[in-house]
Amino acid sequence: MLKSVIPDSSELVFMSERNQSLIFAIGSVFPEAHHGHCLWHLKEKVKWHAGNVNKVIVGHRFMELGRYYTVDDFNSAYDSFEKRYPAVYKYVQEHTEKDKWARVFFPRDRYNFDTINSVESMKSVFKEATTWVLIPMLDCIVRKFSDWFTQRKEAVSRSIDTSLVPLVENYLHGLWAVAQKLSVRELNSYELKYEITDTAGKMFWVSLVEKSCTCKVWDYEKFPCLHGLAAYIYFTTNVDGNDLNIHELCSKYYWTELWALAYDRTLCVVPDMSSWNVPDQIKEVKIIPPDRIRGKGRKRVG
Repeated sequence: MLKSVIPDSSELVFMSERNQSLIFAIGSVFPEAHHGHCLWHLKEKVKWHAGNVNKVIVGHRFMELGRYYTVDDFNSAYDSFEKRYPAVYKYVQEHTEKDKWARVFFPRDRYNFDTINSVESMKSVFKEATTWVLIPMLDCIVRKFSDWFTQRKEAVSRSIDTSLVPLVENYLHGLWAVAQKLSVRELNSYELKYEITDTAGKMFWVSLVEKSCTCKVWDYEKFPCLHGLAAYIYFTTNVDGNDLNIHELCSKYYWTELWALAYDRTLCVVPDMSSWNVPDQIKEVKIIPPDRIRGKGRKRVG
């Protein structure tokens, strides 16, 4: 059923808490998609292999490993992790696959998506509804989604004058003042490549054409990093202020236009049963509940 709505694609990413049955099912239905492991759930398993150290700190350090942007930074931190927590390192090496949880080795674009927190939040929202029978539960889910669609439409209407969704718009706005002060040197005027020196004196190379930076934040997050924004400001100020808009440097999924289309449809709740138009062949179907399987052992009394 899900595949009829979401076709198989190499751009699809599924995250789970390493449930083998789910991993097998997804691989069968969506062979082109990639499967990742929830970093939070993996952290909860990993930290219990620590010895006489603070397990909370171990878990925090492991999640940091999963979120590095460059291989060099990851390897440096991973070496330190091995020296500080050898037992945990051994478990991670033997029981996990780095391309399933570490951002730098993940073979697909997953943006900032590394946990299944959104699923856990959904379970919390519908916690009571899951105890109901099927039809009322589905009614509750549809009604809640209808409310969310309405809220998102209102949010879109408030952002109609901007090209980017509020999350990215606010992020870039917060970086703007710092980016303006960074040193920028043009390397290639045809390919729009620039050398950016940050406040600590470290150099980064940016390509506005490839939407890439050697810090790799832009490459993974799909919107300009601090260095990319500095290059954009230099280009619009010194080269051509009308030839390039900031939203063109971001993934289309961050465009307000696409955001509006995502919530364009109206979700209607299920109408009252009296208005249903049920075909005769469906009315004739008799649904019999499955036989109850008795558990082994004595029947409990009281």
